[in-house]
Amino acid sequence: MFEIDPNSQSNLGDVTTLHAHLDLAVDFAASTLTGTATLELQALTRTKQVVLDTAYLAVKSASLEGADGSSATLDIDMSTVHDVYGTALRLVLPVPVDKDTRFKIIISYETTPKGGAIQFLDQEQTLGKKHPYLFTQCEEIHARSLFPCQDSPSVKISYSASIRVPKPLTALMSAISTGSVDDGDFTVFSFEQKTTIP
Repeated sequence: MFEIDPNSQSNLGDVTTLHAHLDLAVDFAASTLTGTATLELQALTRTKQVVLDTAYLAVKSASLEGADGSSATLDIDMSTVHDVYGTALRLVLPVPVDKDTRFKIIISYETTPKGGAIQFLDQEQTLGKKHPYLFTQCEEIHARSLFPCQDSPSVKISYSASIRVPKPLTALMSAISTGSVDDGDFTVFSFEQKTTIP
């Protein structure tokens, strides 16, 4: 921790993120996002753990997904807390992975209103005063309050997302829209960003 990037508690020298997929539902009443983050990772050295940056996230569970469709529940350790850099999410793998091995971890979690990346506005705070509004801002080290990640500019990833919002609201991201699906009183919007970004 802190060896490659002084602002990150992630084990950046052991593992890197290649792709992130977010599957989240927006709850305006609770001012939260709830769902999963799926991280596609690659080991940079033989390692037995993944350490991610978080801040003000309620992590519910984590699992290692095998290429054969198998799933192994991972123990969650969030005992390392830093006043500025948040809480390290330490996930111990069932067996060590060798260098260059690619693997996938799925983390179920919920954001909290204290997170610095997410701003909810009541309808009274908007110009039209008809609907609530949500925007995110992940700079400088606030991505860790949006989802568990290696929150360092040294890690550049592609990402995709499915965002569930109440009708008639629309979700937008800094990614290409790949469609939307009606889901009762909600709409699920899908996105893909193929260009790797910090």
